[in-house]
Amino acid sequence: MGRRLVDRSAIGTVAIVDAPESQWYARRARVTAVVVGLSTDALVTAVSSVFFPLLLAVALGALAGVACAVIAAVLVRIWPVLRVVWWWSIEITTTAGVVGGWVSLAHLTTSWLASAVGLFLAAGCLLPPRVRRFVWAWSWCLVVRHRLRLYFATLARAVVRTGGPRPVALPLLLWARPTPAGERVWLWLRAGLSLESLEGKAGLIAVACIAKQVRIASASERYAALLRVDIARRDPLTGRIDSPLAGLIPSLRNTDADVPVSPAMPPVGLELADIEDPAPEAPRGGRR
Repeated sequence: MGRRLVDRSAIGTVAIVDAPESQWYARRARVTAVVVGLSTDALVTAVSSVFFPLLLAVALGALAGVACAVIAAVLVRIWPVLRVVWWWSIEITTTAGVVGGWVSLAHLTTSWLASAVGLFLAAGCLLPPRVRRFVWAWSWCLVVRHRLRLYFATLARAVVRTGGPRPVALPLLLWARPTPAGERVWLWLRAGLSLESLEGKAGLIAVACIAKQVRIASASERYAALLRVDIARRDPLTGRIDSPLAGLIPSLRNTDADVPVSPAMPPVGLELADIEDPAPEAPRGGRR
């Protein structure tokens, strides 16, 4: 048997769950089925023996144990897939709502009218500058959530390649909102991660999030697992802001109204050379 220089079986294949993680969850599902099945069998048999004969109680306990074991094993086994569906729940819900709304409107009226309404709503979200910036900012929040998951998934794969005992649990992304500089995301770390382990990886997270800078800080005084990630894409202080203070100078405005001046300040427009130096104080009595 000759060796292949290139593994052609992986070309065009996209895995929702990596093989090491899938194998780990398969082992965990088998252990969960045994524990849940035996525990349910014992509890149901003990409770049923009070109301039914012993043989019937044993049969009911066995049936309940098998049913609960199968349900628990299936939930644990498909949890990685359910987790991916949960990660994309906002996009899935939005797409289902848009497509479902268009289909419902097309059934009630006509497809041309439904398409015209859809184009009108899309133009209303994209053409006005204020609405477009709002939609764009919240869209980046969704992108950042997926980019953070991509980074932590890469970190988990690196742990598996180095011979780790189990995959690193991905952190929970609690919430993300736009800020003047970019986005702010709150994380709840799972076992195997800490703030100290992420402090030196801010540059890698910035690259993963397609950002300029990332700052990671603790978001709670009680829980070390709650972190705040500030993602900076732009500098909000670079924009020019017109100050209203210039209108208080008479030479810079057209009106002839008097400008209120504090009594402790010299009049506006007075040159510093015209201000006389204060007279020196007379020496006080006493020896020097």
